[in-house]
Amino acid sequence: MARDIEAAANILIVDDEPANVRLLERLLGQAGYRNLRGTTDPKQVTGLYTEFVPDLILLDLMMPELDGIAVMEALQPKIPEGAYLPILVLTADANVETKRRALGAGAKDFLTKPFDRMEVLLRIRNLLDTRFLYRELERQNSSLEASVREKTEQLLHTEKIATMGSLLAGVAHELNNPLSVVIGHAALLLQTSRDDRVRQRMEKIRAAAERCTRIMNNFLALARRRPQERSQVNLRTVIEEALEFLNYQLRVNDVEVTLRLGEVPAVWADPHQLHQVLANLVTNALHALRSVTRSRNLSITTYHDAPAGHVVMEVEDNGPGIPPEIRTKIFDAFFTTKPLGEGTGLGLSICRGIIEAHGGTIRLLEEARPGTAFHIELPVRDGAMAPVPAEEVGPAVAREARVLVVDDEREIAEVLAEILALDGHRAEIALSGAEALERVRTGAYELILADVRMPGLDGPGVFRELQRHNPRLARRLVFITGDDLSPQTQIFLEALPNLRLKKPFDVTAVRRAVSQTLAGPA
Repeated sequence: MARDIEAAANILIVDDEPANVRLLERLLGQAGYRNLRGTTDPKQVTGLYTEFVPDLILLDLMMPELDGIAVMEALQPKIPEGAYLPILVLTADANVETKRRALGAGAKDFLTKPFDRMEVLLRIRNLLDTRFLYRELERQNSSLEASVREKTEQLLHTEKIATMGSLLAGVAHELNNPLSVVIGHAALLLQTSRDDRVRQRMEKIRAAAERCTRIMNNFLALARRRPQERSQVNLRTVIEEALEFLNYQLRVNDVEVTLRLGEVPAVWADPHQLHQVLANLVTNALHALRSVTRSRNLSITTYHDAPAGHVVMEVEDNGPGIPPEIRTKIFDAFFTTKPLGEGTGLGLSICRGIIEAHGGTIRLLEEARPGTAFHIELPVRDGAMAPVPAEEVGPAVAREARVLVVDDEREIAEVLAEILALDGHRAEIALSGAEALERVRTGAYELILADVRMPGLDGPGVFRELQRHNPRLARRLVFITGDDLSPQTQIFLEALPNLRLKKPFDVTAVRRAVSQTLAGPA
């Protein structure tokens, strides 16, 4: 992270021996830590916690009057629920029972007296890395949840499809970079830390950040306006992602969802458009079910009609149903039964347009039953028609290289450089397109990772300059993209053979792009 942990971290040292406090203060001061507070009186710790707000506590276990375990028990009510406050216990008594009691009271790690200087600094750094990643993830989760709640209520209820695309692209751009930083550093700590407890925490952080990414992608899929991107699509995946996206609304409205998903072949389709269809149908069902006082049920069924050569998906609810006199109008553009201001009447019209563009059909089932049921048929196409995306091709064997990382966001550039350095590459950073070209003029690079969107000279601009002056290196430029590409940029990138690395990226995707590009022709 761009954060200077040594300068930012508040560390509280608690030991009844003044010499030990001074020793630790001197050791940490020499390592660059500046915000240190020490005390030999354990009764002062709760007050110091409120006043100093430490990011880490070094706590002696054996102290008169109030030992370390009693101090931790007194601190617990003051620590916010879900917060991660690392307490590193200092003890000369390292038996199993002592460790068990300390862990139960809130300790995160142990240091055995006398201290080894390197071990002290490594354990403190690992715990502080975890602390700051937790704080960053909490901030991003809070921001994401607030954005999702606001945009979901505003956009789903009004069905302003034209507005949703630009608004959500802005949300994605703002969240992609910090999520990339969190995921990247969590993966780096997973790879470099030898502490199993730290690795377990990093795995939780990475899993939570990746869940944020899935939620954001699902949210974008509903309103994304883009050219069709046909590929082999697993309907089960589309259904699960759409339900994850709408999970909060379904849960707070007490809607019980039943899935009857049979084994069906993949369909040749645009997954984002199918996501939009399903989200529209589920949202309509949700609106209808709000007027139901009995149990609220929604079911989604899939099966393969092999003789007809298509896959069937049905979405059914037990709401009040659609009156017979308007059944023939529900797919008409601008027809709506919702109150003024709550709908445009475009939802089902758009759904029909998407399904028919895929060679399928959508209809309202006529059978007499409580509620509403939609029946969708999609043709099954030959799987040989599906191209294998570049990111699914197995990585080639990487070789060490000199690499230039170009991104105006320093945090992104730094995490990419760290990932590359772990694989033995010599990574350098440029914070603008102009700086990148200047470095290329004075240095021999074998690969460039360049962000598409930058102020001044952007990624495509860097590529064009390289094509004129260094075409070999232009072929070895990997573009870093977000989810807010303009149509012109999208067309430009799709015309090139260069690989793209999509934010938020993970370590595996970075290594795959680097190794494939380096393995290509020079």
